[in-house]
Amino acid sequence: MLKNKISSTDKFIIAVVVICLILVGILCFSFFRTIYGLNLNKLDFCLQSKCIDFFATKITGVVALAQFFGWLVTLIAALGGAIIALRTYVTGIGNSNITNHIAHFSMFRDFVNSEINKRKKISPDTIDIHMWYNVIFPESKSGNLMYSQIYLDHLNEIKGVVEDANFHISTLTGKYKYQTHQRKMIECLSNVGVSINNGPKNVFIDMEYEAFSLMDSVNNTFVSGHYLFCALERKYS
Repeated sequence: MLKNKISSTDKFIIAVVVICLILVGILCFSFFRTIYGLNLNKLDFCLQSKCIDFFATKITGVVALAQFFGWLVTLIAALGGAIIALRTYVTGIGNSNITNHIAHFSMFRDFVNSEINKRKKISPDTIDIHMWYNVIFPESKSGNLMYSQIYLDHLNEIKGVVEDANFHISTLTGKYKYQTHQRKMIECLSNVGVSINNGPKNVFIDMEYEAFSLMDSVNNTFVSGHYLFCALERKYS
């Protein structure tokens, strides 16, 4: 980015110099055409006030042209300078956003890893931290660290799987289609980068609870306005 900025600045300076040289050439051409066209070159050399006034009256058009060219070059330089300043500012904002994104992701990654280490049934290779972060903060690179509605929708889907299992569980025997529940829960958790495997009913329930516990810790730190999965009633547990 810095190289591109320097290149753009150099190109602008070269363009202004070229324009100035062209305008100076036009001005010189007009000046000498006026001198020779009015035969002013045949007059005797004179520095008296009346001579200067006489000469000035003859080249008023050249002077006006010079003033116009000066105004034009000033305008071009001012506009060019403003454009370069704006591009520099935008580049600076972009660099700042990337820096903030990296810092925020690093904090998120370290937090998730520390929370994983507190749990026995979850290992680091079952959590896709990059995917989880990108689902929560899809616009982080552009400087927006607000959690996404898509992530909240995924949380609602997980909650819906729990409620669906609660709804279909038998009130007498406590039985439910746990394989269907496992399949739905695995699919919903995978949408946010959390992976758990199929297994015996009780083992899966324990893994599910630890996944919920991990998500609650992350959500409590990085997301607001949500519910706690560990606080949900799980009639099948």
